[in-house]
Amino acid sequence: MDDAHPVPVTDCPDTYLVDNRLFGMENALATYVLDADRPAILDAGTVSGAERILDALAVLDIDPGDVGSIVVSHVHLDHAAGAGRLLAACENAEVLVHERGYPYLTDPERLDRLVESVEAAIGMDAPYGDPDRVPEARCRALSDGDRLDFGNRVLDVYDAPGHAPHHFVGFDPDSGMLFGADAVGAFDPEGEGVVPTTPPPSFDLEANLATVERLRELGPERTLYSHFGPGKRGEAVAELDAYAEMLPAWVDAVRDARERVGDDLNAMLDVLRPEWDSPTVRRDVVGVLRYLDG
Repeated sequence: MDDAHPVPVTDCPDTYLVDNRLFGMENALATYVLDADRPAILDAGTVSGAERILDALAVLDIDPGDVGSIVVSHVHLDHAAGAGRLLAACENAEVLVHERGYPYLTDPERLDRLVESVEAAIGMDAPYGDPDRVPEARCRALSDGDRLDFGNRVLDVYDAPGHAPHHFVGFDPDSGMLFGADAVGAFDPEGEGVVPTTPPPSFDLEANLATVERLRELGPERTLYSHFGPGKRGEAVAELDAYAEMLPAWVDAVRDARERVGDDLNAMLDVLRPEWDSPTVRRDVVGVLRYLDG
């Protein structure tokens, strides 16, 4: 057993955080386990992260054979690469993914293209591991308005484009828990709270703002972010409001930096730092530039 100790999430019943240790770093990528009547894994993480998730199930005394659902918020591979490994261990589970993302997990050619695009963007081979294809018979496409029933817990599915067109979120109407993944930003509990996450190739400012407004109307109590961890108790709406203000300011900052220094990415980063610095700032700038050019 390694050190994958699941951490209970306060005010989110039977919900546990598992640190995927993305690229060996702590507090960079979270998966959540719902210890419901029919247990569920919320986001599959990387291939190596899947092993940590399985270790966490053992700590929670959850038999992998009892897991019913492996919920993939979107098919960016830091969230989806571990799906095949988890599916092999959880023999009675199915993968649940957005209808737009379904082909990228089940079709070998599209999965290969997805891996190639990620390798090109990150600049290294298989940065999130070598993902296994998910069999169609064990994968279900989700649409806006679906409800995920785990017995004593439910999550209502909401289409949540902006970060990616194949992103959905899950909302528990009983506890007010919002499984937001990346749709509503990243969270830095030690720093400024919510921060932008605008990766290429499909970040869309207007779609993201519409998603934030729609989710705000749900009145969530606590948001579960993928990067990293749960937001503050009772502050989910305030965090959504902050993100709605921050995103346009971030896009404007990138536009202004480009106008000052041209298309030299390193020069743009110099202009944006330290105000907009983050571990993913280079990637997020590229995502905004593609949006502006699109």
